Amino acid sequence: MVLDVETPAQPDLTNRPIPSVVDVDEAVDSDSDLRREELEAALADGAWAEGFREWGEYTDLIEAEVQALADAEVFGELDFFWDPTEQRIRHELPAITDLDGIDPDLESRAAVELSELCQTVIETVEHGYLDWGSDGGADESWTAETFEGDGPPEP
Repeated sequence: MVLDVETPAQPDLTNRPIPSVVDVDEAVDSDSDLRREELEAALADGAWAEGFREWGEYTDLIEAEVQALADAEVFGELDFFWDPTEQRIRHELPAITDLDGIDPDLESRAAVELSELCQTVIETVEHGYLDWGSDGGADESWTAETFEGDGPPEP
């Protein structure tokens, strides 16, 4: 079922704390290491709307549930960032418990659905909006050119 809801405003990635999954002491010298400004620009250039529409084609949530999440401003609290340790784009979800107007049943399903939304948005960013080369988030495929025609190394 395709959702017939308005795409919520994209998350504002500015003035966010360092994500809990990133080790500040080992990986991050500054907030710029998280590349949030670049990610926010990609979202604004259409990655958010495109990813949301694609997710809307496959989500198990119904329109009223998506609207309830939008009304609780959950979509605006999603966080996207570059993880310098893992060399990939990651996301972090807001807490979805005890939100006004959110059914407890929806709370239990929302984390899974929102994680799928974030992954769809990340794939959209990686495949059409940002090209960070070897330090970008997308998995690189091994080609003969990578090894000057010798092919991949033997295991």
